Amino acid sequence: MRAIYSVGMFLMLLIGSIEDLKDRRINPYWLLLHACFAVGARFVFGEIMPGLAGVSIGIILIGAAFVSRQKVGYGDGLVFVVCGLYLGFWENFSLLFLSLLLCALGGLFLMAIGKVRKGQALPFIPFVLGAFSFAMVFEIAG
Repeated sequence: MRAIYSVGMFLMLLIGSIEDLKDRRINPYWLLLHACFAVGARFVFGEIMPGLAGVSIGIILIGAAFVSRQKVGYGDGLVFVVCGLYLGFWENFSLLFLSLLLCALGGLFLMAIGKVRKGQALPFIPFVLGAFSFAMVFEIAG
């Protein structure tokens, strides 16, 4: 069961990262497909409530996108809505925290080597993929 959620999320984040790096946007139909898959898996395994609770993190990010006039992208919020369906509340919250940490460190590194300037937007989904991959390796290792 956990493997099904992990594979689904990894594929969503991998394709989403490529799209975010290339086009600075994420295909909403790709996210909808994964949302349907995650909800279907939750129904099959009888675990719908944790997935619904996990959606709240994404909804908060969508609210932040609105308030900040998209300093946080709507697509990032939608990705975390789908991640919440897969992971549940606390794991989605942990993923957001680790993703923000990686993004901050990556941004500092890119500024130090002169690849980005202060205030320049970075694609966020690759950092989410990195955080998720790190968490999966850490979980497997023990």
